[in-house]
Amino acid sequence: MALILVKYGTDHPVEQLKIKSAKAEDKIVLIQNGVYWALKDIETPAKVYAIKDDFLARGYSEEDTKVSLISYSEFIDLLESEEKFIG
Repeated sequence: MALILVKYGTDHPVEQLKIKSAKAEDKIVLIQNGVYWALKDIETPAKVYAIKDDFLARGYSEEDTKVSLISYSEFIDLLESEEKFIG
């Protein structure tokens, strides 16, 4: 199990690779410009979350996202619960 952090936009090749290589037991968190991935249908077996404050700060509403929105506090809880971190 790993927590995968995605902080760059949808055209970033490393972020695409991280999402593509995620396994079902992994969790992906979209943060900073990585929240733009929340507007797309992400093909991954992993559970995907986006930081709510970062998503809303870019002018979107909660109805625009295709993934679960979480607070920074919930992100810290996820970070502490996972064995590995891929940033």
